[in-house]
Formats: sequence, C-alpha cells, structure tokens
Amino acid sequence: MDRLQYTMKDKRKNKKSGSRKKHEITAEGKPVESASAGAAEVIPQGVLCRDYPYLYFGAHPSSKETVFRVHAPEATEVSLLREANNWNPGAETMNRLEDGTWEITIPEDLSWTGYKYHIKNTHDYLDHEYSLARIDPFSPQLAVNVNDDGGRVYNSVVVDQDNFEWTHKAPVRTNKPMSIYELHLGAFWNGGYREIAEKLVEHLEYLGFTHVQIMPPFQTPIHESWGYLIGSPYAINERYGTLDDFKYLVNLLHEKGYGVIVDIPLGFGIQDWDCGLANYDGTDLYHHVGPRGWNNQWKTRIYNTSVPYVRNYLIGICTYLNNVLGVDGARLDAVAAQLFYDYDRGEWDWPRNDREKVSEEDWNIFNGAGGDMYLDKGYWVSEATDFDGLRFYRDLHLRLKHTAPGFFTIAEESRRVFKRLAVPTEKGGLGFTYAQNMGEMHRVRKYLSYPVEQRKIEEIEHIMLSPFEERFVNAMNTHDECANGKRRLVTELGNHLQLIGLAAFCWFRPGAPMIFMGDEFCEEGVFDVWNYLDWSKTGPQAAMHQQQMTNNIHDLNWILTHEPAMANQESWSLERIGSNNEYKYFSFIRWGEPAKTNHKDNIIYIRNESPFALPVKADIHIPCPGEYQVIYNSIDERYIGRQGYNEHDPYWSAHADGILWVDLLPYQNIAMKLKT
Repeated sequence: MDRLQYTMKDKRKNKKSGSRKKHEITAEGKPVESASAGAAEVIPQGVLCRDYPYLYFGAHPSSKETVFRVHAPEATEVSLLREANNWNPGAETMNRLEDGTWEITIPEDLSWTGYKYHIKNTHDYLDHEYSLARIDPFSPQLAVNVNDDGGRVYNSVVVDQDNFEWTHKAPVRTNKPMSIYELHLGAFWNGGYREIAEKLVEHLEYLGFTHVQIMPPFQTPIHESWGYLIGSPYAINERYGTLDDFKYLVNLLHEKGYGVIVDIPLGFGIQDWDCGLANYDGTDLYHHVGPRGWNNQWKTRIYNTSVPYVRNYLIGICTYLNNVLGVDGARLDAVAAQLFYDYDRGEWDWPRNDREKVSEEDWNIFNGAGGDMYLDKGYWVSEATDFDGLRFYRDLHLRLKHTAPGFFTIAEESRRVFKRLAVPTEKGGLGFTYAQNMGEMHRVRKYLSYPVEQRKIEEIEHIMLSPFEERFVNAMNTHDECANGKRRLVTELGNHLQLIGLAAFCWFRPGAPMIFMGDEFCEEGVFDVWNYLDWSKTGPQAAMHQQQMTNNIHDLNWILTHEPAMANQESWSLERIGSNNEYKYFSFIRWGEPAKTNHKDNIIYIRNESPFALPVKADIHIPCPGEYQVIYNSIDERYIGRQGYNEHDPYWSAHADGILWVDLLPYQNIAMKLKT
C-alpha cells in the first residue's frame, strides 16, 4: 500500500476547520492569550515536561503558527529542515533555551507537512563534528520516502491532533473479567488500520473476547521484528496508514465494546540514526553509555532511565496512548531485560552491584518487588538487579494514577524472580495491573511434550496452581510460542482435542486468558509477519475441527463473563481439591466469594491429562453436598464431534456428599456447580 508521503497534501486539503484546543504553556502556570479560538487549557511548563512531555516537545500547530521544540542539550546548533526551506541546514535556526531545549515558531499552520531537525555538535570531546538530520522524537507520525535504490528515508510529520472526530474515545469500562485476543496488524489482514478494524470486529463478533492486544504498532524500519524493534515510539507505523486511521481502529473497537491494549517495549530501541534515537545530539542522550547501553543479543540500545528527561519521555508514552489515542492499557514487553543486568543480553561483562552499597531506598523497592535470593549461577539477584529499572517502573505506575487513571499495565516477564510486580505500589509492589509469566508458558509446552506416563501432576500443579499475590494474564499461546521456528500448538499436539482442554484450563484458572490470532480456529505452521491468517479456515467453509475450536472459545468466553466465580482473580479464589498422579488427573475449586460460606457460585474444575479414560472414578473433595451440574464439558460434540464415548448428554448432574465421584474420559475437562 502507499506510504504516508501521499497523504500529507490530501490532509491539508481536507483538514477540519474551526477552533482547536490549545495547551498554553507558562513557567508559573499563569493564563496567557490563546492563538486559537476558544479558551486555553493552562498547564505549567514543569508539569508538561514531566508528565505530558508530548504536549510541550514536538511540533504543535495552531491556526496562526506552528511551534517546534526538541531537547538536544549537547547540540551546538539546531535548525528546522522542511520543504519550504529546501531542506537547507541553517536556513531556519532554532533558539536554545536554558535547559538544552531548542525552539522555533513558524507563523503558519504547517499541519500535515514533513520536517526534520538538523543537529550539529562541534564540541571538542568528539573525534569528528556531528552533523545529521534527525526525526522528531515526539512525532506521532512519520512519512517514508523510498529512494531510487530502494532506500527508505524517514521524515516527521506535523500532525493536527484534533482532526479526528471521536465518538468512542473513552476507554471501555467493564466489571467483567478480561479475555485477550492478541494479533499482529499486518499478518491479521492485508489492509490498513481501517480495513483491519472492520475485519477485526467482524471476526470477533462471535468469539466473545473483551480486549484486543495489538503487537507494537509503532514506527520501525525492521518489519520482520514484529514491531518490537521500535525507532520512534510515539509514532504510529505508517505502513498501515495515518494517525487518524489508527484512531479509527480504536474508536471502532470501543464502539463494539472491545478494550484496546497496545504492546510496547520501554526498555530498548533500535540503533538506527534515521528512524531511531541513537546518539541523538551527538551523545547518548537517550541511552546508557558503553556496554550497559547495548543489548548484544537483540542488537538494540538500552534506554537510560536514570536521566529525568528520558524517564519522562518513556512514561509519557503511556499517558499519550491513553489521553490522545484512547488506548485502555499496555503490555510492557521484556520487563526482565530492564530489571536484570544479566538477562538476555548475550555475552558481556555486566556491572555487578556491591550489595553493601545499595541504598536503603533501593533495598525497600527491591524487597517490595519480591526480595533477594542466591542464584545457581553463583551470585545474588540483588547483584544483577538494575535499580534504575525498578525505580522507573514504580515511578511509572505512581504517575499513571494521576495522568491516566484507569489505564492498566501488563508486565511481560519470563524469569519470575520478583513475585510482586503486579502488586499495587501502596502495598510495596511495582504497580503493574497484571503479570504475564512467559516462562510458565514455555514450561507448560515442555510438560505437554512428555509422554503421558512421564508427566507428573505435581509438576503442572506447581507451575499453574501455586499461591500468588498478583493477578495474571494466562496465555494459552502468544506470538513468541509460534514464531522463530516454533510450531503452532495444534501442530505440535497432533490434534485439537488437547488444544480444547488446554484452552479450558487456561480459562478456568484465575487470571485473564489470552490466545494468539489463529488459535481460535486451529491455525497451523509458524507465525511470521509476511504471511496472513488463512481465512479459509473460518466460517461455514472451515473444516469441522476448526469450527469446533471456535465454538469452544466462544463458550469459554461466555462462561468467563457470566459466572460470578470467574470474576475473582485473587489467590483465595482457587484451592486444590484432589489429584492423582497415577491416573493423571487433578482438580480445583473456584470460590464464589471470599468468606467461602455461600457455595451457590462455586465452580469445580476437573482435568484428565491422559488420552485414556480413567479405569476408576476420580474422587473430588467438595465443600458442600448437593446436586452438581456440568456447565462445561470439553468432550461436547460442539468441540470434538461425535465419538464413541460422548454419545450422551454432556451436561449431566450428580449428587455428592463430601466426595464427588466422576468418570473421566480421554483429555476430558469438566466444570460443575451446584444446581439451583
């Protein structure tokens, strides 16, 4: 599809007329006369720079002028490059302010025009003079020009943020438990943001998910990175259209009742100098200096969150997502890589902390996150912890309470050393709303690869059912587990019977269940950004097992949002009530209420790990006698078709006193509750 370079003139022709909201800036917070019609919203400059940096830095058009501001404290000269000055360095020189910010006001509305900053650093501490055209770090949109040789040149775009007419900007608020559908925009559907939005709501209409999680939709020159190697983290990826097109996607999803989650890595960025922020003013302005500033394994730069400006820049992204783009929450990628020096950075000599020199404040934050332990690698966790990263995430969540109330965060963290990431800051945690334990998913997949006779029920119970203080996202599958040569689950398991049961386990545990696009209809193969979903596997023309998997996801989502016990996410809401390693089954109860005295909403869940029927009845200890009705049965014909062992009513009931005796059939997962 065409790139943003074709849209800028069209935008200028069709831009919305009338007044625009303007954020007036004063050092003292005193009102000033607005350059546009209507009353100004006065926010002190210090508050803007700290909590809403995107309102101060960047390009800000009004009906009479456009103000440009860029932070480049080590630069000796900064000038504005644009078509009107023939992209000539020095033609429009910017003024330096005391804090190292450069500013220029052009007496013209430059909305939807392209620009860059030409930055020079002639200080003698550099071996060579630094002179380079750079994008605006706060640009919400970039345009791409493709050279004759196929090279791509990125320019920032002056964006009229008030051009889009929202009807459903407000985040989706619901008391229902969350279930998440993860997707990669380009591999989901061949189109732009608007076309993807239409296809997405059409596809999700039957499935019943509450939220959509979008893999990073930000500007990257490396499409095959799935969006994770980001160059400009405020800029929506021009590959799928304009900023307004992305807002259309959010608006439509909200209109149809879906919350929107955006995936973003705040710990690292690409080293590209045209699309990225590396050596922005001739120095490591955004990143750590030396080895600490590099992830050798990912070939990325590590943000220096000890610098207030950089911390404000990164935290401001979440505020921007919520306040400007209407996004409901964010999955923050690779949190472990930002919290631990030794994690996933390849071979390098990481800076080990001296435990005797850690400050009391850092110890308090560290212990609040989960505390210390000695690793089998021969050192303490505290020696490998990046305390800047701990303070950054705690600060992020403290600020979001005021700048974006209701905005939630998910910590993607694969080494569960810290057990209190998703614990409120007022209780000593880092403040994430949910934790997504990627390591757990890897271990479950390994467990399922064992022959059934070698599986140990206590192993899966330990992985999945241990006591917890946090709330979790329970990923049945993610992009990580079906990419880089990893096969889709249905391909690896060999049939969809196990996938049906695995989905049931994922949904009935406390937490927010999540799948990756295609899992709902048994997509096979591996994931890559160059291949779209096989839509022939959906709808009436799909194979029977594909329709059955879709039915299963629909029914699980219905139970999730209609059964009161499923809304309870805390540790008290789950309790083991019987398992047997010899016969490969286990069970637990989902309590309907904290007191555990009113049993009408309790759910009893039982899982058979084996491809064989139990030769004996499973004995499940229950807290309340009565008649128990099956409300979910994974061997329903709707999910696995007619088999020799399921030609009976799957939603039977049985009376039980202290023990519930149950016949379990191959790969069967059952959920039951008291009949009323």
